Amino acid sequence: MPKKITIVALLSGLAIICISYMKVALELEDAEQSFYSQWWRLTYDDQPPLYTWLQILVNKVFGISKFSFSFLRALLFGSTIVSLYFFGKQYLKSNDKATLSVVLLALLPVFIDFTFRRLSHTTLLCFAVLLSFIVVQRLTLIKTSFNYLLLGFVISLGILTKYNYFLMLAAFLLVIPFNVTLKEIVFNKRIIITIGVIVILIFPHFYDLLSNTYFVEELHKSVAYKTNSDTKNSFFILSSVGAFIKGIFNLLGLLLVFFGILFWRKKIKINKVQNNWLVHMFVSQLFVLFIIFLCMNITNVHTRWLLPLFIPYIILVVSAVSIKNIEQYIHYGFYLFLAIIFLQTIRTPVEKILKIPSSVHYSFMPISNALNTKFTKKQWVLPNVTYAGNIRFLNPDKKVLALDDFTMPKGIEKKGTRVLVHINKDTIDAKRDKAVYRINNFGKEKEDLSFFLD
Repeated sequence: MPKKITIVALLSGLAIICISYMKVALELEDAEQSFYSQWWRLTYDDQPPLYTWLQILVNKVFGISKFSFSFLRALLFGSTIVSLYFFGKQYLKSNDKATLSVVLLALLPVFIDFTFRRLSHTTLLCFAVLLSFIVVQRLTLIKTSFNYLLLGFVISLGILTKYNYFLMLAAFLLVIPFNVTLKEIVFNKRIIITIGVIVILIFPHFYDLLSNTYFVEELHKSVAYKTNSDTKNSFFILSSVGAFIKGIFNLLGLLLVFFGILFWRKKIKINKVQNNWLVHMFVSQLFVLFIIFLCMNITNVHTRWLLPLFIPYIILVVSAVSIKNIEQYIHYGFYLFLAIIFLQTIRTPVEKILKIPSSVHYSFMPISNALNTKFTKKQWVLPNVTYAGNIRFLNPDKKVLALDDFTMPKGIEKKGTRVLVHINKDTIDAKRDKAVYRINNFGKEKEDLSFFLD
């Protein structure tokens, strides 16, 4: 593996860990893991369980600490970079083009910014999708039982990471009748190994999820809320098409502008794209997403949800062009990547110095102190997972609950012994009058909190 790839992966991971220590409070995703990692479960609210299982294992080694949460994210971010390189080398058969594919990640804002600074499940899904493509590429060459076993494992890894993975699987299944290479992989007797592994690994989670109608209803509400699905809008088709185009452009816009400038300056030549499985997968993925946008009336989508589905196709973009002086672009891209890592590292302290509002600059210690001094023997129930995760981080030996945890197993709550912390805007006036303690103007949002006994 080239030295530049190793340096980028290692420095990215180191920066992710360092950034976590510059924050007073935990980021949203780390707070969620601080909370959910209190228990082994088959279902964690609107996410599959794999990431939290990994976090529990890391916590058992390093304890409940900022290092534990950031280390896992750093490990997966670095692994995503390395796996993209290996897929590029495997598909492109060129170290230089594979290296260029990695440094081009600097032109995906959601990867180098949002994913780098805080995302957990999305990073693991990027890794799982890239592993899936690596194994499929292996199977195009060698159809051994071991490779089919690997395929079953990585597909299960993706499914148990984030439900978005089903969109990639849908694209894969759709393209099979039109691609001889993938058809030969699927219609092979060894595919039964893949199917068997998948069924064994994912069955417990989906049995737990689907056997509880309340879980399914809450999951449906979560998806509708996140995508702003609107069935009442008479112009939903135009809205969905617009959201689809906007989402793709927000994700890949800088990359397309970069290659557009190079083409305009005659620094690249467009190659004749081979009509192979990766091309068919790309077209199929666009089609599947377009249909999903229309059928679900999606009017809003965050680029972080699209990133894992399209990150492998950076390799396809690089394969479609011949670049003059590719070493020069690798050199500049490498230093651009490092410069962005440096800027991301100093961003948190700079925000604090400039007094730019951010929730991570506000400590949860006032709430923790109140709970420890006035409600030590009570069961603590916080307004949401973010609050609960931060309180659990400050009190690692205390079990902490959250009001919005809809997959909490029965028997954990002990009614009659609880202290419930509510955000005032979420409670009616009559109930606020019964509060036994209050904290006003808490955090970035200046929320008023009320403590109740039941």
